[in-house]
Amino acid sequence: MSLKSAFSTQILHARSERRLTQAQVAEAVCISVRWYQKIEKGIALPSSEILLRLILFLQLDVEVFREEVGLRVPVHGGQRDPRTL
Repeated sequence: MSLKSAFSTQILHARSERRLTQAQVAEAVCISVRWYQKIEKGIALPSSEILLRLILFLQLDVEVFREEVGLRVPVHGGQRDPRTL
C-alpha cells in the first residue's frame, strides 16, 4: 500500500472515530478544508510539516504506516542500517 493511501485511510478513520468534521481538523492543523479533503481522499500527500501536524492532532500510530507501507526500518529506537531503508 502506498503512503498516500495508508495515510488517507488512517486520518479518515481517526477523524470519524473522534467525531470531528473535516473543517475542524483543517482548522486545527492550519490548512484549508479543500486541501484537507484532498489529503483524506488520497489525492494529495501533505508536506512533512502538515503530515506531522495531522499525526499529532489525530494521535495516529506511526507504526501502522510503517507496516502498511512496508518500511523495514523501525520508527523508534535503536541504530538504523541505511541499507535497509
